[in-house]
Amino acid sequence: MSTDATTLKENFTSQLANVDTQIVKLEEELAKAKEYKLKLQGGLETLELLNPTEEAPATEEAPAE
Repeated sequence: MSTDATTLKENFTSQLANVDTQIVKLEEELAKAKEYKLKLQGGLETLELLNPTEEAPATEEAPAE
């Protein structure tokens, strides 16, 4: 291999290692964000159980003729 090819290979290998490290960190952050989202959804469901919102009637009355 020529010097340029060797340098290029080393550069690509280094970049690949950096990207692998970034992916691991991002996957960890994504897992934490998903867990946080579930906690927030659970909190909203609990609040709804404790304080149910009033629903509007599902059907409208027909106007009298």
